[in-house]
This record gives sequence, C-alpha cells and structure tokens, in this order.
Amino acid sequence: MSQEDEKARDVVARVRWGRFKKAAVVVAALLLTGTLVVSIAAAGFIDLSLGGLPLSEDYGWISSVTQAERLEAMGLDGEGVTICLVDTGIDLIHPDLAGANIVAWKDLINGEALPYDDGGHGTAMAGLMAANGRLRGIAPGAALIVVKALRSNGTASSETVGGAIRFCMDPDRDGDIEDGADIISLSLGAQRTPFTTNAAARAAEEAIARGIFVVSSAGNDGREDDGDVGTPANEPLVIAVGSLNHRLELAAFSSKGDNTIITTSDPNMKPELVLPGVGLTTTARGSSYTSITGTSASAALLSGLLALLLEAYPQYKKAGTDAVVAMKGVLMQAALPLAGQQLPHDDWYGYGLVQVYDAHLLLQGEQPFSTS
Repeated sequence: MSQEDEKARDVVARVRWGRFKKAAVVVAALLLTGTLVVSIAAAGFIDLSLGGLPLSEDYGWISSVTQAERLEAMGLDGEGVTICLVDTGIDLIHPDLAGANIVAWKDLINGEALPYDDGGHGTAMAGLMAANGRLRGIAPGAALIVVKALRSNGTASSETVGGAIRFCMDPDRDGDIEDGADIISLSLGAQRTPFTTNAAARAAEEAIARGIFVVSSAGNDGREDDGDVGTPANEPLVIAVGSLNHRLELAAFSSKGDNTIITTSDPNMKPELVLPGVGLTTTARGSSYTSITGTSASAALLSGLLALLLEAYPQYKKAGTDAVVAMKGVLMQAALPLAGQQLPHDDWYGYGLVQVYDAHLLLQGEQPFSTS
C-alpha cells in the first residue's frame, strides 16, 4: 500500500471518529435513563455514504496477516459451523450474500418474517464473516443464524440483546442446542457497569456454559477511555477483540482493558486479541460496498477465523466451558506480539494478533481438550 493510500485511510478514520463521538453522546444520554442501552456506536462506525467503493485487496491482506490463507489452502471455509449474527439484520439482495446459508432468522424489533437490514451494520458484519462473491469473507462456508436485535439507528436494550443470544442458542426453542450457534458474534456493546451484570451479559454467560463461543467487540472509547472494554465483552469467558490499523498498530479508538477491578488471569485478561479494524471494505445494503472502521469489524473477523478452527476441530463445538477455555488458551499462545506490546498481556493489544495457522498447529500437536 502506498503512503498516499495510508494517508487517505487515516483521514477517513479521523472523519469517522468525529462522527462517532457525536453518536456516543446520544448513547451516553440514553444510558442516563436507567436502562442499559447496547449500541453499535460503542463498537464500530459504518459510513454508508461510501457505497460503491472499488474492491480493495483488504481480504488478501487480512487473510495473510492472520494466517487464514493457510487454512484456506487446506480447504477450510467454515463448513459445518454455525455463526449467529446479532445486529441490525442482513440484506440478502447483495449478490455476495445471496447464497449465504441462513438456517434461522428472528426479528426482535419489527417482527418481520423475512430477513432485511434497515441499518446496514449487520450486512457489513455478514460480509466480513461470510461473503462469497466479488468480496470474500473469512468463512463463506459457515451457516448463519441472524437475529435483528438492533434498531435501524444501531441501539437496543440489553434485554433485547439477551433475548437474541438465547435465540442463537436454541432457535426452535425445543431445549436442544444442537441446531443452535457454535459462535455468537456481537459487534455491539455498552459502557461497562462495574460489579453489576445485565441481561446481555447473563445470556452470554449461559451460552458459554453450554460451550458456545461468544465473541464481542472491545469497544471504541480508546480516545476517551472509561477504563475498561465494554459489556458484554468484559465478561470473563467472552472473547473481547480490539482493533489494528493497516500498519498493524493499535487503532486509536480501540478500548483498553481493566484487569484490576476484578482479578483476572490468563487466558481471560481483557481484551484478549486484536485484529484489523480500520477502513475495511465490506458489503452494504443493495449491491454496493462500503468501508467500516471499529472494533465491531474486528469481532466479526474473529468469528470467521474461529469458524475455520472449529471446522477443523469439531470436538470443541458445544463441549462445555472447558472447551471454551482451552480454545482461548490456544489462541492466546498462538497470538503474535506486536511492536510496543507488553508481554504476556497488554491492556490495549491483549495477547496479540490472531494467528490461526499457529493455533491449528497447537491444536493438532497438543490436543489440549478432547471429548473422549
């Protein structure tokens, strides 16, 4: 990438940050009402005015720096793994998503029977995870459960998000989670509430207890740090994901973890991991493309990367909390430390940049968890 391209990305990121701060003021005002409001503003900013962007080499770069290309070469694409996207919905009109394997849909906002997206954020996250066309997502073979839990402005109550997580676990409500998600992807969040819990966090804990992986964006308050990643990312076994720019430097907005208020230990210190999250090209509503910046994008990427590993090692799917802890431990060990990062854990960078092929080697060689 040329220096001019890097400068252009930085300018766009600064513009988006200014817009994000305005959105954050609205979210903060809602928080004062006494109801915890979950929002994509705390997790990412999407600029839909950039629709129609020429496709960049983002996927190739992301696939390279995360080692996903090496798992791809092994034939892995997420097949046999189900990701639940909790967001503003999904627009299946987009040709890169038209072939997506949607196994369940629920609209908790307007009660519509067919998938749609009146905000655009969910479509952007789905593209990063599972697009298969001109743009390729990380795990195009994965099945998707999509729950519209966020309004068109990207907000929802914690109770609604909690209900969405429970739908992800058991879409047909028959008590059997086998038809439910293996991974729940939450590109959303709210300001943490120390020493208290909320409906979304409680539902996330329930899912993890059943062996379902929960991935959440760390948050975007890095410039105006409130002291910790957002909620539900701050729950111990939820995987909190921060953001990097195209130089593999910490994005200025990426939230810092606080590992002192409540004693935490490896592999659960916050955030756990970092991934690209600045100016990523992805799918927009209709048939266009857009650019997204924020830890929401990073969380979506991790959901896709985790799907590749679960395809290769299905014994980790819905195998209880021990399997979640074991996989987190492998991701921690495999992560690539970056320049300026404190070791073994950094309150900004976490354990480092996700390296899925190295994680695969650890799983292949050590098998730290087995159902046998």
